[in-house]
Amino acid sequence: MNVFDLDRALIQDYEHFARSFTQIRAPDIRSQVESIYASDRFWPEPLISINPRFERGASIDKLADAGTLHEATARVFSDDAKPLSLYRHQAQAVAKATTGQSFVVTTGTGSGKSLCFFIPIIDAAIRARAQGKPARTRAIVIYPMNALANSQREEIDKFIKQSGLPDQLRPTFARYTGQESTEERERIREAKPDILLTNFMMLELLMTRQNPLDRAVIANAHGLDFLVLDELHTYRGRQGADVAMLMRRVRDRLCPDHQPICIGTSATMATEGDDAQRAVAIASVASRLFGTSISSDAVIGESLERATDSALKSIALGLALVSAVKDALPAQLDDEALYRHPLAVWSELEIGLLDGQRLSRRRPVTLADAAKRLADQTECDEARCRSQLQAFLMLASRPAHERGGDGDRAFLAFKLHRFISGAGHVYATLRGSGQRRVTLDGQRFDPEDREARLYATYFCRNCGQEHHPVVLAVEDGVHRVLPRDIDEIPLDDPDSAERPGYLMSEPDNDADFTFKGDLEDFPDDWLEVGRGGSLRLRRERKASAPELLMVDATGAIGSSGRRAWFLPGKFRFCPACKHQPAGQAREINKLAGLSAEGRASATTLLVSSAVRWMNTNAESLAPHSRKLLGFTDNRQDAALQAGHFNDFLFVVLLRAAILAAVRKADKAGLTDDEFGRRVQATLGFTAANRARRQEWMRTSSRSRRWA
Repeated sequence: MNVFDLDRALIQDYEHFARSFTQIRAPDIRSQVESIYASDRFWPEPLISINPRFERGASIDKLADAGTLHEATARVFSDDAKPLSLYRHQAQAVAKATTGQSFVVTTGTGSGKSLCFFIPIIDAAIRARAQGKPARTRAIVIYPMNALANSQREEIDKFIKQSGLPDQLRPTFARYTGQESTEERERIREAKPDILLTNFMMLELLMTRQNPLDRAVIANAHGLDFLVLDELHTYRGRQGADVAMLMRRVRDRLCPDHQPICIGTSATMATEGDDAQRAVAIASVASRLFGTSISSDAVIGESLERATDSALKSIALGLALVSAVKDALPAQLDDEALYRHPLAVWSELEIGLLDGQRLSRRRPVTLADAAKRLADQTECDEARCRSQLQAFLMLASRPAHERGGDGDRAFLAFKLHRFISGAGHVYATLRGSGQRRVTLDGQRFDPEDREARLYATYFCRNCGQEHHPVVLAVEDGVHRVLPRDIDEIPLDDPDSAERPGYLMSEPDNDADFTFKGDLEDFPDDWLEVGRGGSLRLRRERKASAPELLMVDATGAIGSSGRRAWFLPGKFRFCPACKHQPAGQAREINKLAGLSAEGRASATTLLVSSAVRWMNTNAESLAPHSRKLLGFTDNRQDAALQAGHFNDFLFVVLLRAAILAAVRKADKAGLTDDEFGRRVQATLGFTAANRARRQEWMRTSSRSRRWA
């Protein structure tokens, strides 16, 4: 699978989607917005980083032989009867825990941080069982998301099941996150599991509920030995304060006569300063969260090692690197060939690792920046460097067995970091067409034209005419049109000196714009027949009728400047096309900005686009691997997104089926009695296609019987 192709497809789909909401009538605004889109400001080139290799430490069996771990613990943490070989930071964590020290692990994604606390916790549980101590909950592990708790429960279950330990030594665990039934919670109360996996909200409820079942579950943890906060960096601000208070109450209630071992894990917590300064900052945060002293030497960072030959340096690759750029890459390169390959050495040291007194990660870079650096060193064409570097990264990230070797490990796996955000709002001055400037940066005045005020700009959803939310007010003795926030709902207050509304500059050289304020220029439902039989504005509409102003670039109202129409109060209709949005709609929904898509819609579009691309362009991926895992901040967001995704797919499929059926009918068209049957057939809901009907129509075992 070519992740660079996937990235390009995602951005193309998202740009088409995001720009479909807004049309812009004014040629000068449209051309400037087009230029901003073309500059890649909204979706700049993605960043790439290489996953480093972590330095190896002692193996599980060696720690067991040394007495650091119980012999049975080595049986738990093995793979096909082969004891796990730990990374150095994992071995350091085990050493600290076995001496009763609290600590924090800050290593990258995929570094096995969970083993840093599960190994000592399970070892302590096994030792207690071997000594015949009473059953109780010895460790509480707190996750920021239930998805993480669910995943870790499966991993622990795999390790313990394959261990072959007798029941009297086998550690027990349970998830208690609010997803459990009453029967499950009762079993947890009676079982007194060694390890309880939960989230901070559920732990708060366990600490405060008066329900006998919950009180018994938390009472089972009296004498707690381990208190773990996973993803420590997520606890900040008000939530961080809540969790810090919770940790203190847990320790006071469950550990009244001893200090539990407090363990925190995080991939990212501090980025400023050197290693020592970062350790001090991390220790300070952890100490405040847990309410116990954690020193800077208890912060365990990552220790990295080279995947390529450590004797080779990128700066000394010389002509070998030039040849590697110019020559075609072979179809296969096993680990032995890559170990000394010039592009592998250069990529690891110039994109992945900073080779200082100790190896550390480099900051992610764009492929363009990396290609320029490679071109500067080799004096090769920059475009060639980019294409060769991209091809090499794809090759080196493939599993070994796809490159002529053995196993599933990539030699140099890399990540592509794509950041996607909405386009934001447009701001424009009130100068004439061809003179006004458009920017996305909200400021009071145009930095290149200090007399010209900037006004937030929104567009009619029907014709694209620009409108500015404004307020008529007196500033320094001058009547002016001043910008306002569109979310500030205009109120009809006759006693106020300020008049909120919208300003619409008259289009220049636009033959289709005919509004002059005459009665025939208003929507029909704004008019009524008077007593003499002549048309007139309805009484309730008079206060909302557009007013002609002359406004200069500073916003001053007078006899000079540009002709513009002031629309008092809420936005009720567009003078350029007579379109009337729904009266009950929010002001910001009546008009379109550049970012009209919502977060749920954007997420659904990106997910569906990625899955569609994988199913049509990723032949190397097995069908069951063509999946996407999404994370969100909380359960409410997850529920909203799941419902939105289902509704989106249903609507899209139905619309696609209607369109396909109409196109297939061609000029003959579809009659009323044919329409439903043709759409149903297009969806595949036919008598012969039982599998399709079962897939889309079932919601329960009962509905499957009816399918």
